[in-house]
Amino acid sequence: MLKASIALTDLAFDPHWDGSAVCFGDSRIAPFAHPALETLLVRTDGQWFMAVRERRADGGAPVRRLDVDAAEFEQRHRECLLWPLDYLMVEAAQAGCRVKIRAGVFGVLPVYARTGDDRLELSWDAGDLTRVPTALDIEIASHRLALHTMYSARQLAVGIVMLTERASLSLEPGKASHHYPPPASDTQPAPPRAADAWLAEFAAHLREAIDARPFIADRAAIELSGGMDSATVACGLAAIKRPHASLGILLEGETRVPQLRRRGAIVERLGLHDHNVEIAALPPSLDLRPVPGRPLGFNQEYYLEACAALWDQAAALGCDRLYTGVGGDELFPDYRHELSSEGEAFDVQRERAHRTAVDRLLTPRAREAARSLHCFGAPASPVPATSLAAQACRAADIARRGLWPVNPLSDPYLVRFCHQLPVEQRRGRALMQRYLQAKLGEDTFPAGYRKETFEQVFPDLIAANAAMLAGQLRECALADLGLVDVRGVMDLLDAVATRRERVPTAVLVSFLWLERLARQLG
Repeated sequence: MLKASIALTDLAFDPHWDGSAVCFGDSRIAPFAHPALETLLVRTDGQWFMAVRERRADGGAPVRRLDVDAAEFEQRHRECLLWPLDYLMVEAAQAGCRVKIRAGVFGVLPVYARTGDDRLELSWDAGDLTRVPTALDIEIASHRLALHTMYSARQLAVGIVMLTERASLSLEPGKASHHYPPPASDTQPAPPRAADAWLAEFAAHLREAIDARPFIADRAAIELSGGMDSATVACGLAAIKRPHASLGILLEGETRVPQLRRRGAIVERLGLHDHNVEIAALPPSLDLRPVPGRPLGFNQEYYLEACAALWDQAAALGCDRLYTGVGGDELFPDYRHELSSEGEAFDVQRERAHRTAVDRLLTPRAREAARSLHCFGAPASPVPATSLAAQACRAADIARRGLWPVNPLSDPYLVRFCHQLPVEQRRGRALMQRYLQAKLGEDTFPAGYRKETFEQVFPDLIAANAAMLAGQLRECALADLGLVDVRGVMDLLDAVATRRERVPTAVLVSFLWLERLARQLG
């Protein structure tokens, strides 16, 4: 939500707004300039804070500067800490040249930090912080290669941290510390109620999540895959306001026809202006050579080429807000005590296949690191960690195009409501399916609906590019770092190219992306 270069000694100077940033001495804090956001600078004797936050539906000035007494300073500070949408705060004490950075609960556009002697660099674009030589964190890389989902302050580059939701980073001369928040409270079952009551409350929570922010129809676009998550957001928007544009990536293979039918029905029934791209025309790049001037982040969107084309279309249409279905996969979990023995057996088989593929790839050193219980993960949060990680994969690329991502299904109040549902409302997303049938008709998402996925994209793509990959992997950065065995890499590449197996493909794709990052960090 901001970029900053701060020398701690400059904190002794009074801050001022220069029209685009808060400046003090030679230091500068520049908010992400966007109509969805507002900036607040509050000063009192000896201290000040700056907040960049999502604008509420009732609106506010893009930038406000206030000089206040100590009592009002505390009031404004508390108001920012309790802000109902996402925010980032920079708090400064001039005496002692101390600064604290705080993040809000939503994690929409996370900020990365690099600290050094008397200096702090902040950016929502991790690539800004890797333009200087940076080493790969071996332990984090080992977990990533093993496909372990992690949401953590600690990142793939040594010395760079991400402010996770509700976390803070404190600095004073010669000292820096990162503080995680307390974990979110455990989910408790909700009191019983009639099926229609569950449906009405789900619709109400979705409405509140959408209604919290300003909305201008011809400046809003929605990602519409044809799946239940994005369709739910589209219906939620249409129930309140009419979105202007829908954007979607069209798949190949056996899921293409049902995807086209469903997207067509949703677009027609909600009156959307639809735009799409073909995944076959914009497949993921497998070229391991870093692209000059386009550094990778630490949480990568694997289908960036096709997604970027959609986001460019949204920007060309004059849109500045992008509504997504991120978070839908996490709304209706199956808890361990609810799993059947058949489901547990399937999970065990999948885990065994996954472990075999990982063991084929990693060196003994990396296997040991990946099997260790990591103690650096952020605590349980009101927004599920996998939703936060998904947002981190895409947000910077979306923001570079002047778009602000809005993820209603990641709203913490909607998440808590759905997690408290009885099993019959959660299993198979039953409640969401009923909501969609009420809005779109029972034919759109009937019983037995099968989710569209990208799972066939990479096996065929890798098979077509196996010779190129084999040539580029004669020199392997991750092998030089002692993380992967080159023979294991080639065996895995051959297995995917010849048999198109799902688990080896996932392991290989994760390796290929990390190999490209390792070459970039160099």
